[in-house]
This record gives sequence, structure tokens and C-alpha cells, in this order.
Amino acid sequence: MMSNRYNLSNIADINDKKIFFDTNILLYLFWATGSSWEKTYANLYSRLNHQNNSYVIDFLVISEFINRAIKMEYQNYLDENGLTSKEYKYKDYRDSQDGKEALKDIYTIVSSEILDSFEVVEKAYSSDAISSMFIVDNLDFTDKAIEKICSENSFILLTNDRDFKDSRIDILSCNKNLK
Repeated sequence: MMSNRYNLSNIADINDKKIFFDTNILLYLFWATGSSWEKTYANLYSRLNHQNNSYVIDFLVISEFINRAIKMEYQNYLDENGLTSKEYKYKDYRDSQDGKEALKDIYTIVSSEILDSFEVVEKAYSSDAISSMFIVDNLDFTDKAIEKICSENSFILLTNDRDFKDSRIDILSCNKNLK
């Protein structure tokens, strides 16, 4: 089966489809990353919201979103205070009042913006399914799990991660390296 690649110019072709959001897209949309991709994906998301698409995520994406957002806040804290990670450890930040406030904000975003708008799907992994992902390629292990979920459910993956370039799943992206 040939996989499709979609972008802003042909987004109308995926009306009424389930879109699985990768962590990088959720960060661009719901957390300040400072990336130039934020406006691009906000535009794409706005256009998707005017179609009849539904949005899907899983526990792995939620977990990765939370962990990456708090690590970004940790790095911001280090930068703002002229500290290095050797001087102020991540776990010390996470357990501090600033870290707890950041986590509280992250949890609020996940609860009010993501869980309220996305269907959470799960996959049970057998030993064989896990073993089948022990292939050395461009995808990290979480990406392999996302690829499997999208493949088995005919979801379109919305991602900016060029590591998915050779994946045999349908992908929506603004990243020209994912054609």
C-alpha cells in the first residue's frame, strides 16, 4: 500500500479523517517552544478545525509532552538564572516551587486543551509486537509505537519529525523533508 503525504495545500483531501498528533505538534500548539514552526502549525490546526476531522493521541504522546515541556521549563530556568545543569539538577528544579508551578501549568494544558479535544487511544503490546520493533532505523522506540498505532488504525500522523520520512503511513506535515 502506498502511503500519502499531505500538507497545507492539500489539507481538504483529508476531511473526515482521524489525525494522530505527534508530540512535537502538541508542543508547537499548546506550549511556548520558541520555534518558528508554532505559527505554521497553528494555521494548519485552525484549518483542520474547520473540517470534519477528529483528533487522536495516546498515553505515550501525553507522557512525552509532559516530560518535554517540564524539561523546557527547566532549561528556561537555568538560562534565566545563569545556571548550568551541574549547578542545579533537573530533579531539584522539578521538586522546587518553580518546578511544581510549571508542572501544574503543564497538567492544566493537558487536561483542558488536549484531553478535552482529543480521543485517547491505546494499544496493548504483546512480546511479539514489542520484539517486532527491535529494528535499527531512523525511528526512536516511541516513534515506532506511534507508527504501529497509526498503521493499524489508518490514522494520519500529524508530525514535523523528519525521522518518519520513510514510514509507510499517511502523514500530514508542513516539513518539506517529509515528502
